[in-house]
Amino acid sequence: MAEEPAIKAVEEIASQLGERYVLIEDLDRSAYSYDASGMQYIPSAVVRPVELEDISFIIEVANKYGVPLVPRGSGTSLVGGPLPIEGSIVVDMQMMNKILEKDEYTGLVRVEAGLRLLDLNKVLSNRFMPINPDGMGFSTVGGLIAEDAASPLSVKYGTTAAMVLGVEVVLPTGETLLVEQPGPPSKRNILNLLIGSEGTLGIFTSALLRLPLRPESRIAYKIEMIDISDAVSIQTAIKRANISIAGFEAYHNYKELIGEKGAEAVSFLEVSGTKECADVWSSKLRSIFKEMDIPFEEIDTEEADSIWERRKSIYELAKRRKSAMRVISLLVHTHLTRDAIQEIDRTGSRLKLPVVTVFNPLLGWVMAIFLYDPTDEKEVKRTEKAIFNVIDRTIALGGSIGFGIGAGITKITSDMDEGFVSIFSSVKEALDPNWIMNPGKLIER
Repeated sequence: MAEEPAIKAVEEIASQLGERYVLIEDLDRSAYSYDASGMQYIPSAVVRPVELEDISFIIEVANKYGVPLVPRGSGTSLVGGPLPIEGSIVVDMQMMNKILEKDEYTGLVRVEAGLRLLDLNKVLSNRFMPINPDGMGFSTVGGLIAEDAASPLSVKYGTTAAMVLGVEVVLPTGETLLVEQPGPPSKRNILNLLIGSEGTLGIFTSALLRLPLRPESRIAYKIEMIDISDAVSIQTAIKRANISIAGFEAYHNYKELIGEKGAEAVSFLEVSGTKECADVWSSKLRSIFKEMDIPFEEIDTEEADSIWERRKSIYELAKRRKSAMRVISLLVHTHLTRDAIQEIDRTGSRLKLPVVTVFNPLLGWVMAIFLYDPTDEKEVKRTEKAIFNVIDRTIALGGSIGFGIGAGITKITSDMDEGFVSIFSSVKEALDPNWIMNPGKLIER
C-alpha cells in the first residue's frame, strides 16, 4: 500500500496526464517490480508520459511531495537500475519512442529515449547501433545511455558514449536541458557526466546519435575451450598477429549449469570490415586455432548476429531455475583477468552459489552472474557476501566495477573510487537536493 505522500502525488499526476497513463492496480505495479535480474521491489505507482511537458510536471509533483522517481525503459537491466526501491514511482518511458530526425549520409539520428534498439536499427538502411547488451534488442536508447552500456562489439565500437552526440534531459529540478556537441569538440560540456549516471541526475527524453556504417563483411567463430584461460592465450595470439577484432566473448560454467556436454568453456569471436580485410583476418584466426589445437566453427555474415543473441540464454537459464541473478561487472587489467575469474569461481564454490562468468578478453571486462533463490534469506545473504568478496578482490587487483552495465543497487563507495564518489555526490546534491531521482542506485546518499 502506497504511503500518503505517494497517493497524493499520484492523484495530482493523474489529474494532469489522465488516469489511463497512471497505473495503480496491484497487477500493474507487480509487472514493473522486476528487471532482468529477477530482484523485486513494488512501486507505489507507474506513470507513462507521452511528451516532454509530462515529465517536467511529474518531477515537479515528486519534489512537492518528496516522492522518489525511477525512470525505466524495457527493464533489461541486470543490476537493478530501474527497480523502484524506497516506494518509488516508476516513470515508464516506452511511449516516448518517436524518430525525430534522420540523415542517411551522416548517420545522425535524433530519437526519443523510449525507442527500442530493435526499432533504432531500422531507421537507417546502411547504419546500425552495435551496442546490444541483452542480445535481443529490447533495450531502449535512454537505458543504453543511462548505463553507458557495452556489449561484445564494444571491442571495435566502444561503449554507448561513443555514439552519443547529445541528450535532452529533464533535471530533478524540472528544468529541461539540451546538452549537445554535434560537431568536432570545441568546448567543454557535461555530456560525459550525464552518460552513465544511471538515472540519478535526471530523465533522458531524447538523444542525438551518430550510428556507424554496417560492415560489408562479417565472419564469426564459435570456439570450444578446455579452460576459460584459453581465451587469454587466444587474445595474446590475436595481438601478436595484429588482427582487428570486432567482438570477443567467453562463457565459463554456462554449459555445466544447463546440463550440456562438451567443453568447459565456449567463446564467440567476430571480425568485420571490407570483404578483403575480413578474409585476411579470418585466415589468420584459423591458423591460430589450428596451431593451438582448439576446435572451432565458422559462422558467415548472415548468421553472425545469432552468436551475440546467446546472451539471452542466461536470462532463460535463470528463469528455468526460478532464480534471481546478482550481477557484478568488473574491468581489470587484461593480464590479471585469470586471477579475477579464479576468484569468482572460488567465491561461488565456497558460498555454494551457481555462477556464470562472462569474459571479454580484449577489454578486460568480466561479468560475474550469481544465481540464487530470492525467497531464501540465508542464500540472499550469501549472495551479498559473494558480490562484495568479488569487489574487494577486484579492487586489490587494481580494477573497477560497473563497466558496461552500471553499478545499480550495488553502488560505488569511496573505498572503490573516492574521487568519483566525492565529486558525483556534490553534483547530485546540487541538482537533486531532495534526492528524488532514482535513490539507492550508483552511490550512497
